[in-house]
Amino acid sequence: MVKNAPNKPHRRHLFSAVPSFRYHRRIGLMGGSFNPAHDGHLYIAEQARVAAGLDEVWWLVSPQNPLKTSDGMAKFEDRLDYARMLAQPRWLRVLDFERRHHTTKTADTLRKLGQLFAHPQFFWIMGADNLKQFSAWDRAALIAGTVPILVMNRPGYTYRALGSAGAALLGHKRRIMSPRRLGREKQPVRHGRQKYGWSFIHQTRNPLSATLLRAGAR
Repeated sequence: MVKNAPNKPHRRHLFSAVPSFRYHRRIGLMGGSFNPAHDGHLYIAEQARVAAGLDEVWWLVSPQNPLKTSDGMAKFEDRLDYARMLAQPRWLRVLDFERRHHTTKTADTLRKLGQLFAHPQFFWIMGADNLKQFSAWDRAALIAGTVPILVMNRPGYTYRALGSAGAALLGHKRRIMSPRRLGREKQPVRHGRQKYGWSFIHQTRNPLSATLLRAGAR
């Protein structure tokens, strides 16, 4: 169950459909149910921001993940409001983009973002658990050819993810970053606009998950 969220979201979130930003921004996208949002999401967003030199990270709260059941799913408004309450860093935005534009699949969301924004470079952020099932996503190959992908390590998924069909689909244009290198390199991860690749970020072994939090609330 999602905890009670504040009645009045932070002012900077009121106009949440499309944030304003300067040209040529590097923006990380995290899609998900956020059922509920938690410190693990914040940790992954921060690690991705540091590793890829991102200007902002956007949480795209999904009305309904097509790969998940609606059983135990809190109301969209509750999930959105709680995520906004948790997202305190100024570089982090929480958006209801998918509900406003009636998209539930990542490929459609990326297509719509590409239509609306010509200048920023988007990066898709996913956990290693999602990489393991990435080949089952709708139009996964199209997604891989649309944006660079940052895969954030999760406890117990490292080798299963790297040896998965999802990793094979992404191909060999991979960069693996170790904990000692993360945040210490002179240049952050750079993926060119035309030669999309993917990076596996090792320093993200945070055990928190929404599933564990929901189980603990019962």
